[in-house]
Amino acid sequence: MPTYYLLNLGCAKNQVEGEHLAGMLLAAGWQGLAQPGPADLLLVNTCGFIKPAVRENIAAILELAEGKAPGQRLAVVGCLVGRYGQKLARSLPEVDLLLGPGETPRLLEHLRTPPPGRLAMSTPREVLGHPAPRALSTGPGWAYLRLGDGCEHKCAFCTIPRIRGRFRSRPLEDVLAEAQRLADAGVREINLVAQDLCSYGRDLGDGSNLEALLPSLASIGALSWLRLLYLSPDTLDNSLIQAVASTPKVLPYFDLPFQHIADPVLKAMGRRRGGAELRQLLRHIRQALPGAVLRTTLLVGHPGEGEQEFTELLEFVQQSGFDHLGCFAYQPEAGTRSARLAAPPAKLGQARRRQIMAAQKRVSRARLKALVGRELPLLVLGPHPDSELLGLGRLAAQAPEVDGEVIITGGQAQPGSIANCRVTKAHAYDLEAELL
Repeated sequence: MPTYYLLNLGCAKNQVEGEHLAGMLLAAGWQGLAQPGPADLLLVNTCGFIKPAVRENIAAILELAEGKAPGQRLAVVGCLVGRYGQKLARSLPEVDLLLGPGETPRLLEHLRTPPPGRLAMSTPREVLGHPAPRALSTGPGWAYLRLGDGCEHKCAFCTIPRIRGRFRSRPLEDVLAEAQRLADAGVREINLVAQDLCSYGRDLGDGSNLEALLPSLASIGALSWLRLLYLSPDTLDNSLIQAVASTPKVLPYFDLPFQHIADPVLKAMGRRRGGAELRQLLRHIRQALPGAVLRTTLLVGHPGEGEQEFTELLEFVQQSGFDHLGCFAYQPEAGTRSARLAAPPAKLGQARRRQIMAAQKRVSRARLKALVGRELPLLVLGPHPDSELLGLGRLAAQAPEVDGEVIITGGQAQPGSIANCRVTKAHAYDLEAELL
């Protein structure tokens, strides 16, 4: 029985693709290993979105290549290959196989018959879904469900459309079939992911959209929580907000990557909506769902950001009360429109990022402190990795892997189940609670 070791890097969408790669190998008779040493195949599923990710991925590939034993094969797939292609193949002679995003569904075929020059590239078209085997790496009790791949937006700083292609939706029936399969496997929380969930169904031409999908997903009895991750603030409208409000199992959780709030920066970024429209969008959400959880991602130091624009952004963070917020310092990416514009010094961008995160830390601490004493449903994840005496869980207000968590200090419940807890203590980003 041939063996493989899979190293999955990057975002949640990449994680789903890695689970499909593992599923294909397992279905073909391979055995997965937790360590690379004895594996016949070393497989790296990569991210190539921004420079820090590129450096991290290259370092991981080189570390595996350094320890590669005679007879082992090293395969690199995904976004990093899609972005750099031939250049990557020339700079990494240690790698035996390189597949761009369009070729990853044909991994087994390329392992049997390697392509000329070790590299296979094509325009991404297929989105792996229900018919493709999948080996879950999440849980217990939760999973990601990818609705599509690619992106229709043309943000000036972003490389994703060039790497992943135009947005391609999975058929609604295919999505529902996979959701049922996940529910049958014990999944209670499904986190819907795509580069922009608001784009779902528009390319299918059959009337499918997210508003139509949500009630059908909610009708699957075993599912309890449905979370929407990655909603473009340029395309989110009132119809989807109302669909969330009227579908009980859909959590009132809005992940809106605003990137900025100052008009000159938004214009330089190629965003469609200005600051006034984005503020109005927040008001609409809070009017429709007063208890909505709001998460955003910001990019500081982008071309067009002077002191006035940054001050406007900092005040926006202090006043808006986001439950969760991530912030990155801009780095020019080759081939993007933003890279041709003059940007503030990189050190200034890093300093501004620290200011934003310090402001958000104060906001987060205050919002979490208000939860102390409340009884809330909790998804039980299992034992805490640092102590057998503690457990770990997540509230409905906490998305996996990007938000804080709940440290369970008392009580017991089956991992993967949703149980009631009482919040006993708040930290800057995490909570402590006892199961009831």
